[in-house]
Amino acid sequence: MTNLKFKKFFGIKEIGQQQNTVYVNYPYTYFDLGDSTVINDQFIAHAPALAVLNSGWILDGKFIITDDGFILGEGFSWSEPNVAHDIWRNRKKLENNSDTEILTVENFSYDKVPINISREIDTEEIADTIFFAGFDNLSHFMMEIAPKSLLLSKILNKQPLMKNISFCDLVPKKWVDYTLKIAEIISAEKFGLATKFINSNKAVRFRNLIAVSSITYRSLIDSKLRMSAQEAQFFCRHMQKNIVSSKNANPYILYLSRKLASHRRTVNQDNLIKIIKNVYPDLEFVKEEKIHELSMEDQANLIFNANLVVEEGGGSTGFTSNLIRKGVPYVCITTTQRANAASSVYLSALGKYAAWVFGDPVGKLTKSPLVDNDVSVNEDYFKDLLVKLSFYMQKKISMPKIVFNAKYKSHELYTTAESVNKVGSGVSVASFNKSKK
Repeated sequence: MTNLKFKKFFGIKEIGQQQNTVYVNYPYTYFDLGDSTVINDQFIAHAPALAVLNSGWILDGKFIITDDGFILGEGFSWSEPNVAHDIWRNRKKLENNSDTEILTVENFSYDKVPINISREIDTEEIADTIFFAGFDNLSHFMMEIAPKSLLLSKILNKQPLMKNISFCDLVPKKWVDYTLKIAEIISAEKFGLATKFINSNKAVRFRNLIAVSSITYRSLIDSKLRMSAQEAQFFCRHMQKNIVSSKNANPYILYLSRKLASHRRTVNQDNLIKIIKNVYPDLEFVKEEKIHELSMEDQANLIFNANLVVEEGGGSTGFTSNLIRKGVPYVCITTTQRANAASSVYLSALGKYAAWVFGDPVGKLTKSPLVDNDVSVNEDYFKDLLVKLSFYMQKKISMPKIVFNAKYKSHELYTTAESVNKVGSGVSVASFNKSKK
């Protein structure tokens, strides 16, 4: 049995303090195409950061704990409280096998209750790897993970011994291949990295690992989003450049359905579709219930080339957001059970907007933080919205334009790491800082 004593979480705060990372107020405009609401706000933006780690363990394919007890927290996952919750929630993954080698993390605490966390140790170890983590939610993969690939060329220039890139095994391989393909097109080079998928049920030993911070995450201080905004925008632009345009194809409406999902389905979907067909009788109607079964390139082409996108929002909204073409109305159906802040801020940070349609929950409200009720959409409101959008599509009214006046600028998108500093005996961290004008 291998034992570690948990000391504390560390993350963006510690890296930033030691690297003088610049945090700036990044202005964005939230615009609702449905009711023409305009809200000007700001989020904290900063360049991506790197944690250069000598040795330790990867828990559940997603979380890092070093040999001296530091767990990567804020900025390296969606939120630090989620890290603690998931590690605690996954405690039942340990199999009762007397022949199994066990890693036990002592002195861990969840909800102020001290507990020990144990995981079966995987027989495979990993070394010389760039760690991206991730899980099986395409929206979060696009918001948090995919734009990290923009740093690979710089990392490899500074760390040529890195041979692997690692993801949680919950991440579908085609997401990874698509991401690396775009990054290699941008860099005009092949990275030559072997792709490794880390066991999501065990503890995996690592040596010489670089963890890249999340492009989008929730702050521990105020629960608001923080982003590496320029990286997200840059990756978005190149996703669209990689599209095969179908200018000669018949115009069509794309309806992205959650009918086959396990929750948050739209119960009056059939009526909404009738409304769409009645308002737009001359446009082809394409309904996709299994878009995830298409290749990533085919998914991207289908979304990008649509003349109107109606999406029942969920696990792919972050992907769709990147592919909405300029001047194309985007309708996102969501639930009043959620504030929807992450999706709307992310979309706004990309310089885009949607008509948000909030469906009312059906039945007794679920208590799960991960599962929502099915929803029912007000059909009169939906029809009025579709009629309004028809004026934009017929060019009778110009689509609104959002003009950025951001102060978050640099000579180049990212610079190489300026230095490496120690955090504890077995941890070193490095930050990619923006060059100053």
